[in-house]
Amino acid sequence: MKWHGLAVLWAGAAALAGPLGCSSDAQDGVRSAGGTAGMSGASSLDGGAGSAGAAAANAGAAAGSAGLTGSACLPNPTPLRTQGTLLSLPLKLVLAGKPFVFGQPNALAAGGSLVPLNLRFYISEVQLLRSNGEAPVTVDVVTAAGAPVPYGVHLFNAEEPASSTLSVLAPPGQYSGLSFALGIKLSCNQQSPAELTEPLTDTSQMTWPHTGGFLFLRYEGRYTAGDSGGAGGAGSALGSPPAVHMGGDITKERVPRVAIAGALSLPASGTLEKGLSVVMDEIFKGATADIDVSDVAIGLLSSPEAIAGERLRRQLSELHAFVLEP
Repeated sequence: MKWHGLAVLWAGAAALAGPLGCSSDAQDGVRSAGGTAGMSGASSLDGGAGSAGAAAANAGAAAGSAGLTGSACLPNPTPLRTQGTLLSLPLKLVLAGKPFVFGQPNALAAGGSLVPLNLRFYISEVQLLRSNGEAPVTVDVVTAAGAPVPYGVHLFNAEEPASSTLSVLAPPGQYSGLSFALGIKLSCNQQSPAELTEPLTDTSQMTWPHTGGFLFLRYEGRYTAGDSGGAGGAGSALGSPPAVHMGGDITKERVPRVAIAGALSLPASGTLEKGLSVVMDEIFKGATADIDVSDVAIGLLSSPEAIAGERLRRQLSELHAFVLEP
């Protein structure tokens, strides 16, 4: 189905059930303004940051996110700065506290194994947070060489090692964490992929077959039971769904934000590398949350992967899906 045809289908779905992803007008109103209801909880691997660290991260991200999503969808955005410190954030997949190896059977403590077959997501609008109440610092998403990336968007693709590091160019200083949009802004989501360049094209495998626009996160996996059971795709002892397709809305800004607590000390020169864990347990937890999403469960949107994705989108504010390593 062509993109414009999908957009027509979307319009019909919206007329029947309201815009995709509508949890409540009040809650999504806060999300649209960049408030804390639209951001993931912050965490640290040692657990010491606790709720205080999460509160500081959420408050800082909320203070500086308003107005970020209203800009045009530009393939060559004007850099915010030409000098600064390169902060490299290797993205590391984790499941049950262990590396989650793409394309390989990952043994589960309860028995059986899980093979991730597809995992992709967009990151954009990155900010560094401050603990002293100052406004967050918006930074450029850049290549490993420091050049701004197209549209200010990073596409993580577990099949491509070159995409496994998120890099930003930032002013030196002390920061208490970071935040970012897990997806793309409305002005880009409304465009036809045929009119855009990488990473916003059909070849990204992120165009949404359920409606118009792009997926923000895509996961597919295969669970194989232990000796007592056979192969299957319905889930596992961890409750992992076989597929999660999380998208937004081509009529309203609904990209979720993630806020992560963790000390970042950027030197005046050189670079800083800090691992960023992608906690799949939390993603699966959000995708299987017992919440009502029947307001969008019509037509193509009633597919299990789309329902799992909408559950995840609504639950990100309660999850620790991304964690800065010590």
